[in-house]
Amino acid sequence: MNSRERVLTALDHKEPDKVPIDCGSTIVTGPTCLAYTNARAAWGMPPDPAPRISHRQLGSVYPQEDFFLKCEVDFRPVAMRGPWLFQAREMPDDSFYDEFNIRWKRALHYYDVVERPLAETTIDNLDQAAWPDPYDPGRVAGLAEEAKHLFETTDYALVADIMCLGPFEGACVMRGYEKFCMDLYLDAKFAEALLDKLTDTAISLWDNFLGAVGSYVQVVAQGDDIGMQQSLYLSPALYRKFVKPRQKRIFDFIHSRTRAKILYHSCGSVYDVIPDIIEIGVDALNPIQRSAAKMDIATLKREFGRELSFWGGGIDVQQVLPFASLQEIEDEVSRTLDILAPGGGYVFVPSHNIQPDVSPDRFWRAYETALKRRNYSIRAT
Repeated sequence: MNSRERVLTALDHKEPDKVPIDCGSTIVTGPTCLAYTNARAAWGMPPDPAPRISHRQLGSVYPQEDFFLKCEVDFRPVAMRGPWLFQAREMPDDSFYDEFNIRWKRALHYYDVVERPLAETTIDNLDQAAWPDPYDPGRVAGLAEEAKHLFETTDYALVADIMCLGPFEGACVMRGYEKFCMDLYLDAKFAEALLDKLTDTAISLWDNFLGAVGSYVQVVAQGDDIGMQQSLYLSPALYRKFVKPRQKRIFDFIHSRTRAKILYHSCGSVYDVIPDIIEIGVDALNPIQRSAAKMDIATLKREFGRELSFWGGGIDVQQVLPFASLQEIEDEVSRTLDILAPGGGYVFVPSHNIQPDVSPDRFWRAYETALKRRNYSIRAT
């Protein structure tokens, strides 16, 4: 099988020849810039003089082709470009304002929100807030040609990467997590108006993006973090009332514009709404944050593995990759493959971006083990 066939077979819940491997096809499944730079040096690869930042706030990168080849990555990213009619407003304290007028300030390797533009907004002036132009021509300039070339000249699975805030996460970032969660109880009319505005913006961005690349990609990735370490941010009932219908609108629209599978990213404990996620059209879930409550990989595979693919999981970037011994990492990867690989429906990648505190030897041991054990014919013996 080639990579594209391998990925589509796995996402159809059949066993391909090998477990598909990801490392950098999305903003949440690749190395951070420092981890990438350190790995290249330690692995004897020439330096990347200008790493391609995939997400400024996360500090993540799209690796160069030689890095993809070393890790035997079965995917290649297709990323929306920046707008022509907007430039981030850079501030002297190493902060910047984005298209939503959210102010992000560097906190060592990442950026945190320090100003939320809708913190004091009411429903009457919601439309007066800063909203990006989804149809700015710069976003897709040359993108159809790039995607077509990749589709016709390679056999990799192409991923239309995350390029917009999901409705719940976007509302929390723009309004403030505490304020927006209170809005759900105290001002439902405002909460719904904000969620609808974010949903409409996301759909318009996908309309522009998929109009250029929808014929060529095999996977479309959308993020909307709804989970924390111990639970959801909101009750399952509130998720079903406020968030699920908006996510469904986005996923229905994506399905109407492309035959690609939908990859949904949410960190944390999302077990309680996995049936809902399946119901609204998600094909694959990323990540499986094993350290979060109720996210035991054996349970998830047993209960949902026939309907939902698992894109990553089990290889924890919080405690295991930075602190475990090389043998412990090898054992963890092996156990994860033993649980999640049978029957297909699994893509190997750690639980989130490889963080700066993960040493290159640990980084490589995880991938080296997966590459040695990914062949289904070997696993059968």
